Amino acid sequence: MTTLARKFLVLAMLLGPMPALAQQTTGSVIGRVVDEQRAAVPGATVTATSGETGFTRTSVTDANGLYRLTALPVGSYDMVVSLPGFTRIEPKGVVVNVSQVTDLDVTVRVARVAETVTVSNAAPLISTSASGLGQVVDLARIERLPLNGRQFANLAATVPGVGLGFNSDSTKSTQYTPQVSGGNGRNLNYLVDGGDNNDDTTGGLLQQFPLEAIQEFNVMTHRFTAEYGRSDGAVLNVVTRSGTNTRRGSWFTLFRDDSLNARMFSETLANIPKQAYRRYQYGGSTGGPIVKDRVFYFGAVERTQQNTKQSVNTLGLFPAADGAYDIPFRETMVTGKLTATLTSAQYLAVRYGINRNSQPNGAGLRVAPEAWGTSSNAFDSVNANHNWVVGPSALNELVVQFSRFNNEIPSTVDGPALVFPNGVRAGANPAAPQTTAQQKWQFRDDVTRAFARGGGHDVKGGVTWIHEPRLFISTRSLFTGQYTLTANTLTAPVRDVSVFGGNAEVNIPLDMFGTYLQDDWRATDRLTVNLGVRWDYVSGEPIDQGRNPNFLALQAAGRAGRFAGTALSDFGQEPTGDANNIQPRVGFVYDVRGNARDVVRGGWGLYTDFAYTNANMLNAALDAAGGSGLVFNANNPNGIQRPDGTFFRVGDPLSSIAALNVVNPNLPLLGGAVASPRLEQPYSRQASIGWSHELSGSTAISADYVRVDGRDLNLRLRPNVLVNGRRALADVGVQPNSIAFRTSLSAGSSQYDALILALRRRLSRGLDVNGSYTLSKATSNIGPASDELDANLVQDISDPFGPVQDGPNTRTDARHRVTLTAIVQAPWAIQVAPFFMYRSALPTHTIEGLDLNGDGNTVDRTALAYQYTGVSDTGVATFKEAGPCETVNCSRRAPFSQLNMRVSRSFRLPGDARIEAIAEIFNLFNAKNPFIPVSTIRRSAANPALASFMQPTAYAGDFGQPEQRVGQVGFRVTF
Repeated sequence: MTTLARKFLVLAMLLGPMPALAQQTTGSVIGRVVDEQRAAVPGATVTATSGETGFTRTSVTDANGLYRLTALPVGSYDMVVSLPGFTRIEPKGVVVNVSQVTDLDVTVRVARVAETVTVSNAAPLISTSASGLGQVVDLARIERLPLNGRQFANLAATVPGVGLGFNSDSTKSTQYTPQVSGGNGRNLNYLVDGGDNNDDTTGGLLQQFPLEAIQEFNVMTHRFTAEYGRSDGAVLNVVTRSGTNTRRGSWFTLFRDDSLNARMFSETLANIPKQAYRRYQYGGSTGGPIVKDRVFYFGAVERTQQNTKQSVNTLGLFPAADGAYDIPFRETMVTGKLTATLTSAQYLAVRYGINRNSQPNGAGLRVAPEAWGTSSNAFDSVNANHNWVVGPSALNELVVQFSRFNNEIPSTVDGPALVFPNGVRAGANPAAPQTTAQQKWQFRDDVTRAFARGGGHDVKGGVTWIHEPRLFISTRSLFTGQYTLTANTLTAPVRDVSVFGGNAEVNIPLDMFGTYLQDDWRATDRLTVNLGVRWDYVSGEPIDQGRNPNFLALQAAGRAGRFAGTALSDFGQEPTGDANNIQPRVGFVYDVRGNARDVVRGGWGLYTDFAYTNANMLNAALDAAGGSGLVFNANNPNGIQRPDGTFFRVGDPLSSIAALNVVNPNLPLLGGAVASPRLEQPYSRQASIGWSHELSGSTAISADYVRVDGRDLNLRLRPNVLVNGRRALADVGVQPNSIAFRTSLSAGSSQYDALILALRRRLSRGLDVNGSYTLSKATSNIGPASDELDANLVQDISDPFGPVQDGPNTRTDARHRVTLTAIVQAPWAIQVAPFFMYRSALPTHTIEGLDLNGDGNTVDRTALAYQYTGVSDTGVATFKEAGPCETVNCSRRAPFSQLNMRVSRSFRLPGDARIEAIAEIFNLFNAKNPFIPVSTIRRSAANPALASFMQPTAYAGDFGQPEQRVGQVGFRVTF
């Protein structure tokens, strides 16, 4: 254990016994008891009781009439407010959500006789105590909305300002990701039962859980409090279900086959019939008491068996490979949970989760099946949560968790991977073989004390320690080489040969620390101020690169002043950890009329993320371990030559390549990756201002402006381009002396501006509606997106972060997003639930395909921007010129739309059991939703007008795309 870790543990132990008001896994009810003249009523007893578990918490109002019912497990509560001489008020059905404060003010009057008033209370639509933005996705939406694949995170798209995309990493190719603040899901902090659920190698969500095990989740999109860290985007906080005093259970079965789905557009283009399609999802849950009102159990299981087909069209390159091929997907998830009310003041929950899945890797319309692979994942986690109330308004919450993750992608075929200008791939799978493993321990303790003076303060504090002794990767991909050809034929000359070798594996142990202080101050009856500050630090960064000759060469050059005033100015400085991550946060909520019907909110803050290792350290760590790298590289944009002047082609031995085309005949076992000695964690500056208005007791509208500025974004810059015919770092002596050399820096920036309009109507008179419109702009100077890797699009190495690089984010910059969901109680007990999503066109980088600026890299942007206009029945996309191309990513691809529909009806069974018949249709109108790559090449040396330019490579239903029209039928039994 490091010295810093020991000090941090001591701090945690000192803070542990302190009373607290924390709510990472629970919620709170806070309010004020007043008389008819709005004067404070001190000394009133306020009690909340769960009718399902018997769980009870009690508070007494202070001198300001304030009460605090803290650390309430998520659910519905009946409350009692009593004081001798006053009416007894009994609010019923008070809903408590995860990580939220339910505001409930109560008015009492002097009682002439013993009198009780029962109030049916609905959860407030507008918060008068929290200035951040976001929304809870509750059990009603989880169970009633159409949810393709039953991935709970999909429903994050119902939250205003949130988009939905696919995970960028090949190990999670079937996983959806929420898109917030211009990121593609890697800049979120995922919490399950208060425990860390983040992939520290590739970013994003780690473990999935059965949908039957999800109680609800809270998506905090902007300006969350200092209680939450390791995110410069958003927080997705999930709480799993628990047992109750009533033995309950469920079982569901969902089924799809090819009689329920439309023919894929790719199948039509390939002139093949609709292929077989089979998908079964089944599972269930059970829960109940072990000791009534004290100890409860809950368990859930879910299994998915999917057999679908992927059409392959290699555009005439490999006719024998064209056709339809199996892309099976298998997944099993199990969750078990025990909860116990140890005393009236202590509550304990222990949860164990398992997730196993296997899915295709690298499949696609333009990928020959020989280049496909299989990605297998195994996840396990054990989580324990204990909260302890000390006194009338104080609590300590402790979370301890262990989790582990293993991924395997085995090799496919011998021989090199082949890449053609039209996007077709063949040969070996370029991602295989590889292995990823993670193990982490987490200790977190949250503390707070409430103070009555000054109107009322809830002062929170906490510490977090994540110990990750195993953050391992082994990758032997491209050990048989990758050949990039000059033209779309197997006999064309090869323009680049890259062969890797060595023993490429490394472990990067890390310790992550965080601490915070938060004060939610009720300054007046109408004004609440949220004040906080947080500090985060990662021990183990920067890594020791003393064995990497490239790092030593850059350090020596930096100390000699070689990089002064350039993007590489960090080199030459002593390696130092990023310890200055102090994050102040301030916000306010003002209840304009004092009746919670008009609320103005706003604020500003700093938010530090953890940069997943694939964005910065991973390849540098491999080189630092003396492992593997490029062992042979030959390059000629016009075609690699043999000694006799003829072209080198696929199948020729590497020894036949002319020496003049070999970049360096004595390459060391180095991948050519170096990390900055002053690597920093990315952070964002977030500001917002907004207004919410309650139209009625069931309906509210809101408007918010959000600004998020990302800074110190991690990227992998390729600085060794040609400058006046010579490599920029030739004098430094780095290897390989080519554009393949990369430096990991914390130099990127991004900007996200959005106007978010939302409408929310909870179920009333048979109708529930949630809708939002987001007008936004997301730009970044590091290539694809603010939480992605550099795509090697630098136009001028002398100004690698200049205005021309500050382009739209290719995965997230949709100027317009519309989301609309509804739950309609139709006649004859039928329930109809539509879910509509629309996203305007995303950007693409249109490339000339020629080295116009002489830097040795063919990523020069086109002079004009292009905009997709449509696709014909033969699959040919049309596009138009859209003015000058002033930045990277200047052109626009196809928009996306999808309407999903769920129709269900519930029938009674003997006893309390019910069976719900379910019919769902995804992509009801069978939108084609063509996918155009994030980069598309206009021409090449051999062809002045490539037919593949601005053309789709996938459509709805293809692997890695939302589906074509697909029907699903099934049932769900509850008992």
